Amino acid sequence: MRQDKRNILVTRPLTARQIEYARILGLEPIIKPALHFNFPDYWDSVLKVINENLKSNWVFTSTNGVKALNELMQAGLQVRPEVQLFAVGSKTREALQDLGLNAKVPRTEDSEHLAELIIEEGKSDSLIYFHGNLSRDEMTNRLVENDIEVIEVEVYETVINPVEMPREHISGILFYSPSAVEGFAQGEGFDNELPPLFAIGPTTAKALKKETDQHIEIAKQPDTEVLLRTTSNYIFNQVQGETSD
Repeated sequence: MRQDKRNILVTRPLTARQIEYARILGLEPIIKPALHFNFPDYWDSVLKVINENLKSNWVFTSTNGVKALNELMQAGLQVRPEVQLFAVGSKTREALQDLGLNAKVPRTEDSEHLAELIIEEGKSDSLIYFHGNLSRDEMTNRLVENDIEVIEVEVYETVINPVEMPREHISGILFYSPSAVEGFAQGEGFDNELPPLFAIGPTTAKALKKETDQHIEIAKQPDTEVLLRTTSNYIFNQVQGETSD
């Protein structure tokens, strides 16, 4: 474990295990969530859509969609074995597996490649898409262009929180979604020089590039531990470069 810790600003909650892992890497997370999520109190309208489209497969692009599915199952929804599930990445698939379900995942874990997987498989004429109010349209548009019906069901609300820089010296800022980038833009903003920026994936990096010309480091996989390793390697290699000058 590194003793010379560097503070990082993280724009989403971390688990206790992830915080401990960050500290092993020499990072001290300061957590200021850019988002919080609201789920419906009643699921009648969502259950109605599902029951009216029993031949449609299901697609999930976030673990929040899976949390909503868990609530639906608690409300009496039974997942039929013939329904094929698709997930945007391994974390979303793992959340489904925790419910006893499995899903197909694209090799490149983003919504664009998820759409390509569904199209190439050629077995889905219709999909129910469990999403939030701020979900992006790229996947939906691609599927519709290929004559696949997408039945959109909003199962959670994403609320953006303005994020300000803390008083402590910060050596890096971690972003997990375009909405988190928007939260930072609404708070601290991107006008001043900022510490190094880190993105969970290319979609988040693209949102950052619209806000700033600063260099952005991107995790090779959309995974928190990979992002933390990317952050630690970059920060401490940068420190070593400074001390060798």
